[in-house]
Amino acid sequence: MKLIKNGLVLDSQKGFEARDILIDSGRITRIDKNIEVSEKDCEVLDAEGFYVVPGFIDVHTHGAAGIDIMKADPNRLNELSLFLASKGVTSFLATVMTDSKENIDRALENIRLAMERGLRGAKIAGINMEGPFINPKYRGAHTMEHILKPDAGIIDEFIGKSGNNIRLVTAAPELDGILEIIQKCQKENIVLSAGHSGIDFAGAKEAFRNGFKHVTHLFNAMTGIHHREPGLSGAALDSENVTVEVIPDLIHVHGAVIQMIVKCKTPDKVILITDSILASGLGDGKLKFAGGQIMVKDGVAAFENGVLAGSTLTMIDGIRNMVKELGFSLEDVIKMVSENPAKLINVLTGKAACQKEKMQIL
Repeated sequence: MKLIKNGLVLDSQKGFEARDILIDSGRITRIDKNIEVSEKDCEVLDAEGFYVVPGFIDVHTHGAAGIDIMKADPNRLNELSLFLASKGVTSFLATVMTDSKENIDRALENIRLAMERGLRGAKIAGINMEGPFINPKYRGAHTMEHILKPDAGIIDEFIGKSGNNIRLVTAAPELDGILEIIQKCQKENIVLSAGHSGIDFAGAKEAFRNGFKHVTHLFNAMTGIHHREPGLSGAALDSENVTVEVIPDLIHVHGAVIQMIVKCKTPDKVILITDSILASGLGDGKLKFAGGQIMVKDGVAAFENGVLAGSTLTMIDGIRNMVKELGFSLEDVIKMVSENPAKLINVLTGKAACQKEKMQIL
């Protein structure tokens, strides 16, 4: 049993208030003022000067700290989980990207094994399949030769390799045969996300009506907004029941556009992600990623042709950018990294993360 005392606890209805939190067997059992317990039976943590908030959930990460999820065995995934936990993340979706079927199968099996064995840090809440059913013209960091046409049989094989742990699938809605993928994902309760796509506004609105409920890293690797053709980005902003991902590194999306996104979608429909790669936490230098070489300079990871290769962002730094640089309230930002992603992938957690007082975040 643990007792967190004197912290500023986030209440989604009231904001931050001084409260104590009692945790038993890993679950929050009571939140109140001045909770008294026997120190013999309970570890007491003094959180005075700290915000106490729900653990962050990153639904889109490819790795960090030199660890690439596509290549990591269960031991390396455990190391990744510890790094993510050090940045406030308590759950994440291990993101598998477009690659050879052999490499995808191996990654899925390693993630399944890691989930079965358990991790010492952040929990793997499932798998995010980003690809391989994407539009080659909007592939971003994904390798051209491994992009596939929609095939429900392939998804079924991936589900089996994963141990039925796939929670999110990114696909381009305009592809021939996409109906098979929609039907398969609906049957398996997998969230279908529109991304790496050249679909137009009307087609995107139709896709949202037919099963797509989410949009992968909004404005990146998709049709943007033109005043006569709003594209997938415009359709996402115009659709109330669709959630959107945003990479808040202030590199992938300009700060003014992030502010526009939140105004259009409200804080209830925005999910902050890192889209981090193995370069996160390493500093500048050259690395191999997604079958090519990338250069990291001043926090920007890009291929030789200038295409961005994911981010070097950590979740706590993304939160800091949202609050300090863009002026969002901490209460709204915490919702975007905890409650909203939890709802998207249908998970609940009783874990909490203590973040240093205002000075650290602000």
